[in-house]
Amino acid sequence: MKLRTFSGVNMKDAVRQVRATLGESALILSERVTGSGVEVIAATDVLGPDLAEASPVCSETLPNAPDEKLVFTGIDQDVSRFSPLTDEVDPATSDTLRDALLWHRIPDVLVDDLTTSPLSVAISKLVRFGSFSFSLGKSPLALVGPPGSGKTLSVAKLATRLVLSDNTPLVITTDRERGGGIDQLAVHTRRLGIPLLAAHDTDTLKRALHQRRNGQPVLIDTASADPYAADTLAILTELTSATRAQLCLTLPAGYDTEESADIAEIFSKARTRMMIATRLDQARRVGNVITAAACGLVLTEAGISNATAGGLVRLTPRMLASRLAYQGDPPAIDPAVAEQDEASATQQKPDKKMPGLNSALRSSDTGTASHSIPSLARQAVRPSALAAM
Repeated sequence: MKLRTFSGVNMKDAVRQVRATLGESALILSERVTGSGVEVIAATDVLGPDLAEASPVCSETLPNAPDEKLVFTGIDQDVSRFSPLTDEVDPATSDTLRDALLWHRIPDVLVDDLTTSPLSVAISKLVRFGSFSFSLGKSPLALVGPPGSGKTLSVAKLATRLVLSDNTPLVITTDRERGGGIDQLAVHTRRLGIPLLAAHDTDTLKRALHQRRNGQPVLIDTASADPYAADTLAILTELTSATRAQLCLTLPAGYDTEESADIAEIFSKARTRMMIATRLDQARRVGNVITAAACGLVLTEAGISNATAGGLVRLTPRMLASRLAYQGDPPAIDPAVAEQDEASATQQKPDKKMPGLNSALRSSDTGTASHSIPSLARQAVRPSALAAM
């Protein structure tokens, strides 16, 4: 691996230097703010030919596991099967896998589903995985979630990714209630050399959206939403009505499993269809991620570090299976390997177009387990709480 350090007045300037020196395939490994601007560390030949041959990322599709792809406003959903280290399940190891899943606090009803076939295949049948689409004219993407769930940092990570790919986004924040919330995001947008628009009500939010140029991507960092407050549904409904945005829940890994299912259910009722699993690098038990997704959310990305460049990667069945089969401190995730994992998913050829989001999540002919929100909650998550809602 060849490492080089570059300095610029902002991220755009530094990235231009990286590409001019190392080429378009260079990988940004880290970045930091300095007194004169931004300093980034970039690399070429991340794996190198020897390492690439010794540690290939699996690109073969498992037998009898057809790929499916769903494209709808704001997200490309790609159900791809992978073969993780713990993928094969046989009678001799199924008990060990069950123990691992229970250690991650996955409810018994889901453990039964996850131990009937190779783990990544079982995960693909249980939940859906997708990737964001930021092509021209797509609907805005609004990140929503409870306090401290990682919305602002996730917006900064997505904005950084777009700037690095020469697809400058329009970034808007409505986080006027949290002290320093706007300032926190402003630090990142200044480093990227892009403006930050602050909206204090519905009217200013609509005016901010009018600043969109040429169908550029729009990222909205919303104020924290108390999932149990009486007005949360009305607030999220007003947000979607004013912006026509796709809502994406940010949910930290390591949360209580039952609480996560409750939160996922509540946000799903407000037409939230996607989910980012944040702080995957800071949690030992991640069963709440798959439990929340089984309530009807499409898993998109995972936060693997606090770095804005490379700190958010596509979450795949392979990555999630590897974490669920592992017990102990969270392992380090190499962004370069995660990118190759994502490339393997992208190369899979879809053979079936699904008609729409709702039918894809609940259709019985896709091979995906149909755990509707109420039925999953009744079986695995506080039935008394569900009955009271």
